[in-house]
Amino acid sequence: MSASPPVNIAELIDRRPIGRMQITIIVLCGLVALLDGFDLLAIGVAAPTMAASLHIAPNQLGAVFSAALFGLMLGAFGLGPIADQWGRKCVLISATATFGVFTLCTAAAGSLQQILLLRFLAGVGLGGAMPSFISLAAEYTPRAQRQAVVGLLWTGFPLGGVLVGLLASRLIAAAGWQSLFFIGGILPLGLSIVLIHALPDSIEFLVMNGAAWQKIRHLLTRINPSADIAADCQFICDGEKSRGVPVWLLFSRGRAGRTILLWASYFVTFMMLVTSATWTPTLLQRTGIDGAQSSMAMALFSFGSVIGTPLAGFLVSRFAARSVLPAALVGSAITLCAMGEASKSITLVVIFLGLAGFFLGVASSGLIGLAPLLYSTPFRSTGVGWAMGLGRFGSFVGPLAMGLLVSQGWHVGESFGAIGAPAVCGALFTSLIGIERQEKPLPGSVTVPPK
Repeated sequence: MSASPPVNIAELIDRRPIGRMQITIIVLCGLVALLDGFDLLAIGVAAPTMAASLHIAPNQLGAVFSAALFGLMLGAFGLGPIADQWGRKCVLISATATFGVFTLCTAAAGSLQQILLLRFLAGVGLGGAMPSFISLAAEYTPRAQRQAVVGLLWTGFPLGGVLVGLLASRLIAAAGWQSLFFIGGILPLGLSIVLIHALPDSIEFLVMNGAAWQKIRHLLTRINPSADIAADCQFICDGEKSRGVPVWLLFSRGRAGRTILLWASYFVTFMMLVTSATWTPTLLQRTGIDGAQSSMAMALFSFGSVIGTPLAGFLVSRFAARSVLPAALVGSAITLCAMGEASKSITLVVIFLGLAGFFLGVASSGLIGLAPLLYSTPFRSTGVGWAMGLGRFGSFVGPLAMGLLVSQGWHVGESFGAIGAPAVCGALFTSLIGIERQEKPLPGSVTVPPK
């Protein structure tokens, strides 16, 4: 009797439509993204009230905004490679619990120094969660739908911002700025418990790391309940198991140019996204717009991003990323610069903020969906993590630079112009990435023999 043919994990997932188990994984990862966005944008909405309560000077708000972003950068750089070595699930759960604990502690902070420390530690968890949930969702999604699904997944980030804006307009006045951090801390802790019981690790990761044959078979039958997997069947996965920290692989086999351009694109896009999200409420209040109105305006910014984020996958597949992403970045530059001229009219502020959120949503989602396609399973979390790390470095630099400009007496119009101007460089970087070329396959394959 001849042996059963081997089962290639990636090919099996690519051939099957997205099923119930994969939808569950995508939803759980999307909830992490939502809480990530909630936590990151809550500080911007809470900052004016927090500054008055804790006697924080306006020029110190840049440090407050950047503390979590510095932690995000380190978490993405460090925990992405760890997820490639030890698994996406364990890193994702640990990171989600970490940012939940330190966000909850932020509500009890009583000084600038405590705020900076707790926001930094929460940021480490936020940064570690991102590459893990992006890679995990991508590896359970057929390649043809991967960019659209990852873009849809990232919709959770601006949706968290919408939730912050809607809640803040009522909660801060009624229960203080601390209420946002109570919510932003308790929910991730509850979700981390759900993830322990409901979230599997990547099948491709399990194959590459020699997991038990029965465990892999169980996951495959959950994806395809009608599958008949023989007892002598081998599971294989294209590629080779990486040894050590695989950062160098991001520059091998013709990837160096695309990796550098991807990093530069992430840096500019996320610098603009986070700087506008964190500083806009403060800048608007300097023009006489009150806290409740600025919170609602930020909800519209996030709502625009909610629309643009899932739409990015469709636009990129229809018109190509090297056309869509530069256009979106130029659009964000125009609308942010227009904000400076419209900042005394709440109606125009809402319109331009919504458009800026839309364009930045398309740009950031397109980049988020692109990174998993450029890298293979052995170092996908590393590739995503380092790209996110460079994005978070931009997010860290942007609010600090804006704080310096504000302390130098820059007017509101000039400040919004400074936020939007880097998009011109981002448009150039994204037009040169060369997305149409596929990564060269790694030689060989990894096999899990039958039991």
